[in-house]
Amino acid sequence: MESTISALTRYQVKNFFTASGRPSQDQCDQYAANLTGELPTATPVQGGSSYTVVGGDFFLHHVEKAYDGYMPWHKDSGKLLNLHVYTMRNVGGVSMYLARASLYAKDCYLLRRTLTDYARFFASPWHNTPKAMPVPDRKSLYTEYLSDLTRLSGGLPERFRPVLRGLIERLPHLLADGWPLVPNHIDLLENNIHADPQTGALTGVVDWAGTEVGPFGMSLGAVENILGIAKTDYSHRYHANHRELRDLFYDELYRAIWPGLSVSANDRQRLEDARLIGLFLTNGWRYEGGTKTPACEGDASLCHLHCVLEATCDEY
Repeated sequence: MESTISALTRYQVKNFFTASGRPSQDQCDQYAANLTGELPTATPVQGGSSYTVVGGDFFLHHVEKAYDGYMPWHKDSGKLLNLHVYTMRNVGGVSMYLARASLYAKDCYLLRRTLTDYARFFASPWHNTPKAMPVPDRKSLYTEYLSDLTRLSGGLPERFRPVLRGLIERLPHLLADGWPLVPNHIDLLENNIHADPQTGALTGVVDWAGTEVGPFGMSLGAVENILGIAKTDYSHRYHANHRELRDLFYDELYRAIWPGLSVSANDRQRLEDARLIGLFLTNGWRYEGGTKTPACEGDASLCHLHCVLEATCDEY
């Protein structure tokens, strides 16, 4: 696994720096050294549209308060040629890609700690999203989601349509005033989740560039990414005890959102609808020439959606 990630990192860094008009990797490293006063080291996992190095440990003031304690603090540090430069706190731990061996050992013993921490991470914006944070108009969100779900219902294979019809029918309830709009991380893959490989503790979540404000729970489907392993045939092979682990996650999530209270059937349904809509909007499309169309049989995202719905959705 480490050799695979290392090769991917080298490929992504090379592609990033070959783009026209960008500074060299050496120039970026020198810029980081000047900012932090320390010799930087490239992080072992890189994204495809940025270059991240580890420098000094700063207390940075720009943070999304909704997830305080889980995300790195960012600070705008100017520009290097045409690149915007940000410094951020090192969240510690390692990418879950690199922690798999320890987290998944002994029937996922350490992963249980990760999942309970992950549940508290998801619950955090329910309590901590600043009231002053600008949010989209709920009617506009309804129109946008209705359009997308209707397109998916008409364009995805027939087996997905009963689920989509139910989501469309219940969409007004999800966007009613009683359900909070919060910032949702839309790219919660294993490379963006950091954990302590010795204890399983969640140390932080990175890569917030694509955060979207929407109904609470829209990114909940991402928990399935760590309840199994994506295979080369695009299937998702779940851990043998994934049902037990999923129950552990949701029990902790409910306690963290509604401490000391029983969860109403209406709230459970809205949370499930938000999860499913997030899954469809994330995995239901294919992108060609800058436009999105409903995914087709054989597409990796649709294969993942099928596996997750088959394991978790009674309507499917």
